[in-house]
Amino acid sequence: MRYITCILGLLALTAAAAAETYHGLVTDKTGEPLPGVSVISDVTGIGTQTDANGYFTLSGDGITRLTFSSVGYRPRQFSAAALPDTIRLEVMYYKTGEIVVTGDRAQSGVDAIAFDNVSRDEIARDYSVGEFPLLLSSTPNFFAYTDGGAPLGYSYLRIRGFNDQRIATYINGVPLNDPEDQFTYFVDLPDFASNISDIQVQRGVGNSLYGDASFGGSINVVSNVFDKPKGTRLVSGFGGFTHDGSFYGRQISKQSLEYSSGLVDGRWAFYGRFSRQGTSGYRESSWYHGWSYYLSVGRLDPRMTTELHVYGGPMRMHLAFYGVDRATLDQNRLYNPLTYANETDNFNQPHFQLHNRYLINDHTTLSNTVFYIRGQGFFEQLKRNRDYREYNLAAFTDSTSGDLVRRKWVEKQQLGWNGRLDITHDRGRHSLGGSFYYFDSDHWGQVISAEHLTRSVNPSHRYYEYFGKKYVGSFYAQERLGLTDRVTVQATAQLRYARFDFNQVKMGAFKGYNFGVDWLFFSPRLGINYTVAPGTNLYTNFAVSSRAPNDDNIYDSDNPDAYPLLQVKSNVGDTLFTFGDPLNGSERAYDIEAGISHRGRRYEVNLNLFVLRYDNEYIFDFGADGVDSNTTLTIPRSYHTGIELSGSVKPHDLVNLSGSFSYNYNRIDNYPANLDGTTV
Repeated sequence: MRYITCILGLLALTAAAAAETYHGLVTDKTGEPLPGVSVISDVTGIGTQTDANGYFTLSGDGITRLTFSSVGYRPRQFSAAALPDTIRLEVMYYKTGEIVVTGDRAQSGVDAIAFDNVSRDEIARDYSVGEFPLLLSSTPNFFAYTDGGAPLGYSYLRIRGFNDQRIATYINGVPLNDPEDQFTYFVDLPDFASNISDIQVQRGVGNSLYGDASFGGSINVVSNVFDKPKGTRLVSGFGGFTHDGSFYGRQISKQSLEYSSGLVDGRWAFYGRFSRQGTSGYRESSWYHGWSYYLSVGRLDPRMTTELHVYGGPMRMHLAFYGVDRATLDQNRLYNPLTYANETDNFNQPHFQLHNRYLINDHTTLSNTVFYIRGQGFFEQLKRNRDYREYNLAAFTDSTSGDLVRRKWVEKQQLGWNGRLDITHDRGRHSLGGSFYYFDSDHWGQVISAEHLTRSVNPSHRYYEYFGKKYVGSFYAQERLGLTDRVTVQATAQLRYARFDFNQVKMGAFKGYNFGVDWLFFSPRLGINYTVAPGTNLYTNFAVSSRAPNDDNIYDSDNPDAYPLLQVKSNVGDTLFTFGDPLNGSERAYDIEAGISHRGRRYEVNLNLFVLRYDNEYIFDFGADGVDSNTTLTIPRSYHTGIELSGSVKPHDLVNLSGSFSYNYNRIDNYPANLDGTTV
């Protein structure tokens, strides 16, 4: 018995001697120790956490990789044989200031811009069901609303009074604005806010460098597979609306199922989410039904991070975009003039994103993103007393006009790439980057029923069709330089090229115009930040931004009597033209801002002033004639100025009070207008 005990003790000593022991310190980029960081090996069941001082010790057999992860920080993986004594984790945010898929977000004391952050905890607190813009209503100088009054359906946002055509919106650094009209169709992403990890809203021209230009501000939405804890969750909710102080029968509901794997084998992460949400609407005939999916997978390697995101979902809704006059509103606040039962929008737009970040060495990082977006759908409308000539119906009727039901279809796709090289140095960082996207679309219209038809209309019969293509590329260089311990300067220069090709099929009343237009923009930006004292910063910046006109500012392709607003180089007859440059040029903004921010242990105050000179601004004249055919004017020069004040105080760990105030003064510089027949 004593012999057996001796042998077992020897085996235990041998096993202990064979186990490798790893130890070290985990800090952030500033050298501050990080407690509670998960240290995971590639051997099942072997892992630990850093202590209160950031240190860890781990022993085990067969360990070849160690992964370090913590909420809010980018995971890092190392070969066990080359484990450094100190592991530094960087904050895991997508920098909206420079719209890159990886890197730091804009920070107070570094970036000379006005911005606000909406954290994951704030999103979880404020969001249950609804459209994404409503989440941001509490940020300064921001306004959001929906057509139908309910939180679902078409939603819109404004920053400093600018609509979303002049606000650049990104998901993980990928532009979301539609390349044709620059609107952001959040309605095509049902329940997307449930997948968001972080949002940053910048006001002004800012530092957006990918996609199309921003004038009013930029928004970057972050979804990340690595920051989600392991688990499965099923959510179901139901609610309704009150009117005149009492509950009435219109409802809203949502069901969702999600799964997150957490970090598997120290390198893989999986996340999936499916949901359905719907409402019968607040206004009459404003119901909405949307289904959504979000799938992502991520992989960590010692010097590389890769993420794949696939998301989207079909939606169907009854339209409610027309306004109501005051007299009708006083009688019935729920009235919707679109009473045709199938006046609906039907659309599906899946998104695909592949992100890769490669750490070349301790000072150099290469980031690349490839994305693909494909959309298809239609909206159906009842149109009364229409001219049949415009709908190519002469072969189907003896009448010249009548009521009809039409469908306007679109198929479109966008393929793009964003790239960036960051090189850090003792005084700051050099950055070089570029982007490219190709976009094409096919638009056509169909009449599915009409009055006074002598024979049925073939389902494939079209009354208009046109094709659009866009090629957009940009290159930029940026330098962030710490002149002293208190002064940081950031300079950026961007060159952007855009081409738009249009090809209209000659059909019915449409004449078959074809043209191509090019733009080349140079946008310099300069910002200076001065740290007066710890927690107190002064900043100022100057930025230039240029924007090509929307497609319908060049040619109203829905109107058979419209003519392209382009110079005519030559023509043969009334329909064959060779076109030149646009008669109205591109929009251009010059933005000057200055501000101060002060942060204490339990409070913060921010003040920002801005003056933006806007050249060649496209504005709506009055009213609406049909769909997307508002009359527009070109204003040679206008000015947008304002002040923004925001602050918060946290008197208790469970209590936070915040608020904001903004005042804008906008004016048009010496532009004549007609008022009741009189030029003023």
